[in-house]
Amino acid sequence: MSETSVDTASDYEKLLDPKSSVKDKLEIIEKNVKARLSVLLGLKNTNIPDQFDYIVDEVVAARFSRIGNEGMKSSGQDGLTLVFQEDDFSKFKNEIDEYRTGNVTGRQRGRVMFL
Repeated sequence: MSETSVDTASDYEKLLDPKSSVKDKLEIIEKNVKARLSVLLGLKNTNIPDQFDYIVDEVVAARFSRIGNEGMKSSGQDGLTLVFQEDDFSKFKNEIDEYRTGNVTGRQRGRVMFL
């Protein structure tokens, strides 16, 4: 078994262990969210630009509230039904696409050269 597989198994064990601290769980989720967002943004590392901190925060919160219900589309208990998004990053698609393509909306500065 590779070291990555052992780390992943250990992370999931901590996430599902009721004795694990909230801080440990949040750190694991944040690490995974940053890894996924870096792929979506086309980055070579997990140094997410500050402008995307809000995405990390929202996705971490969504995934933390879903611990134990991974892979489910909905969960119901005692008259309360929770419906989960299939892709936590889907509502941020426009911002991610704009970053990847360089088509950032809003006021921009630059220069034009004529040859």
